[in-house]
Amino acid sequence: MSNEDKHPRIRVAAVVVENDALLLVQHEKNGTAYWMLPGGGVDYGESLSEALARELREELCIETEIGPLLFANDSIAPDGARHIVNLYFRATISAGRPALGIDERIVGVAFHPITTLPQQTIRPDFAATLVEILQRETPPPNPYLGNIWRD
Repeated sequence: MSNEDKHPRIRVAAVVVENDALLLVQHEKNGTAYWMLPGGGVDYGESLSEALARELREELCIETEIGPLLFANDSIAPDGARHIVNLYFRATISAGRPALGIDERIVGVAFHPITTLPQQTIRPDFAATLVEILQRETPPPNPYLGNIWRD
């Protein structure tokens, strides 16, 4: 398939903070475990906030209120095999407590203290930037982080 036939995948993710801790989901791939912000792909005809609310309901069995867009980035593999556009929204839990849902890729869910994020294996690899954004009182002046792909 040529690059003209490929399209980036749009992924929405939630930034849910409670008691100075960030909600993360644990994935396991090829024997390697890592944490991610919860979320997933946007279906055709679905708004970004609808997609994120649906993903959180499916993955974590929670209802949420989706807030403002906080930041965005690309994750483009050097070989061009993957291109993901990540959009991160502030969100709050309006009903339920996070628990494993129907997504078999997710093997864990937990709130992590914000100060410990740099010690976690987080994908994309942007824990330090994430801590900086979460500790700000206002959104970053340039919410686009660029391509932050890391193998």
